[in-house]
Amino acid sequence: MSPLGNGTPRTPNPRALLALLAGHPWRLACTRCAWALAVAVVVYQSLTPQPDMLLDVPNIDKVWHALAYLVLAVLAAGSLWDNPPAPVLPRAARWAAWSMALLGVAMECAQAFLPGRMASAGDVAANTAGTWLGVLLAGVLARHLARWHGEIAGDAASGQKADSTASTASTVSPTSTDGGAARISGRQG
Repeated sequence: MSPLGNGTPRTPNPRALLALLAGHPWRLACTRCAWALAVAVVVYQSLTPQPDMLLDVPNIDKVWHALAYLVLAVLAAGSLWDNPPAPVLPRAARWAAWSMALLGVAMECAQAFLPGRMASAGDVAANTAGTWLGVLLAGVLARHLARWHGEIAGDAASGQKADSTASTASTVSPTSTDGGAARISGRQG
């Protein structure tokens, strides 16, 4: 039997899925593991000899820097969100996200001392821009996830209230002589 009761399968709501995942107890652990893995990948890529670029586009590495640090900032903030998320990023989440810009500066400073690598102010700017965009994106995500989580919780609460009202209204007392019509219509008798 389908959840709708008429044989029609229910279409999944992506917002509901995101809201449920946002409040899932494993979300923090998974986000923290993803953040640690992303930091390890960025540190490894920053400290090993520079690979050849896949695309022969001038300054494409700045785009990769910005995207990498955007992901780092979102994961850093997400690993410290409340569960379920609050509509505003907690201060610790913002600091964790901004610490990724400091990681970018540290990686560029370290590259100055590595053979085959060179420090670049442009890379620092791209890392910082990516972090800034990541903090903005994390704030937007926190606001939307909190709203969606509230809508889902509100829908669930109103559904439970409707279910309890329906079950109360359909219950007929064995001692009533009117078949429960007084209680269903709201009359006391």
